[in-house]
Amino acid sequence: MNQQHFYMQVRSPCVSVCQYNEHYYCVGCKRHMDEIIDWLDYSDEKRASVIQELPTRDISEPSGESLKTF
Repeated sequence: MNQQHFYMQVRSPCVSVCQYNEHYYCVGCKRHMDEIIDWLDYSDEKRASVIQELPTRDISEPSGESLKTF
């Protein structure tokens, strides 16, 4: 399996509307900034779990997780 095929197993839910709200959620795909940054490091199971949660995710409230610092 080549590297590109590996990363395409579970596709990103990005809809190319990359704007963040005050709680660091993308208003386009509803992922938290940390989820977007870490997406390529997630397992297929983790990606599928995030995607399954997105339709009911409330992005108007803080995530309860602190932002990563680099």
